[in-house]
Amino acid sequence: MNPERAERDLDESIRIHVAPDRVWSLLIDPRTMTQASPELFATTRRRRGPLRAGETFVGWNRNGLALWPTVNTVTTFDIGREIAWHTRSSGAVWTYTLTADGDGTVLRERRQMPDGASATARLFARVLLGGIERHTDELSEHVSATLAWIKTAAEDAPGDGRPE
Repeated sequence: MNPERAERDLDESIRIHVAPDRVWSLLIDPRTMTQASPELFATTRRRRGPLRAGETFVGWNRNGLALWPTVNTVTTFDIGREIAWHTRSSGAVWTYTLTADGDGTVLRERRQMPDGASATARLFARVLLGGIERHTDELSEHVSATLAWIKTAAEDAPGDGRPE
């Protein structure tokens, strides 16, 4: 295993042909990631409505036969600009940044591992996901798929920013 490759940052951007507020409404809607992500299929929260600063939620993930929860805390919530959450079990920080670009928005998704992968994440990935390097490669593909889904949902949505 190559630790640098396994714990590398993931960073990708996409241009979306709608205003940032439409994209923002998708990002703070907990349903978005469960629809957009190839791995996350559900969230458990204490409250309804959009995500908020400081909120903790459980994400439910599936990859092949493996099924697992993650505990996540919203760490950055800059309305209309950036939302991020820290995933305790893996050590990952997922960040979505919006930048106005003429008549559209550039949406950037990043996965950073500031302290490296946790021992639990390494063991879990080795036993159930084919190794942490392989899973990181999959997550890289998932970032592309997530951004493409958000782009389509934002551009195809009626005025409220949600797909029909």
